[in-house]
Amino acid sequence: MKKRVDDIQSLLSGCRQGDRRAQHELFHRFGPRMLGVCRRYCANPDDARDALQEGFIKVFATLEKYRGDSAFETWMTRIFINTAIDQYKKKNKINEIELPLNEEFGASMPDDADATDWNFPCSPEDAIRAMDQLPQGYKMVFNLYALEHYSHKEIADTLGISEGTSKSQYARARRFLQNILISQKITS
Repeated sequence: MKKRVDDIQSLLSGCRQGDRRAQHELFHRFGPRMLGVCRRYCANPDDARDALQEGFIKVFATLEKYRGDSAFETWMTRIFINTAIDQYKKKNKINEIELPLNEEFGASMPDDADATDWNFPCSPEDAIRAMDQLPQGYKMVFNLYALEHYSHKEIADTLGISEGTSKSQYARARRFLQNILISQKITS
């Protein structure tokens, strides 16, 4: 019976030395959480699995750079977010991030793109289904702002767009999600 590596420092040390058992343990310990991170940013489950694989390759390749200034999972999450964003950039022309709103959801945008008044009760499954319906550009900005707490300036720098575009995409994503969730409540 194989011994499980429980101590994170021992696990990281083993990974740095190329120990396959330690790498396997790291993957199984953090893989499900990192897949969830990738899934938030990727258009579909296959893309998320590709980003997960690429992310772990990057983690193992750059593990020597982890200095312990933050929690290991925080450091690793940042790698997976950036990997998913890079994958998005490869698949899409970044200047196409600003997509027009679908007419059925209306074109009016709130002036307060940073408002936190979106308190819509729904199940996690409803939220995931709604997020999957967002155009990819909206989804990217919404995740970075609402879930990762990036500023609009950081989003603009990361995605190569203007700060105003980030704010408008966030406002549009919120409106899009609200309308999807409202229509789900009406039809269910």
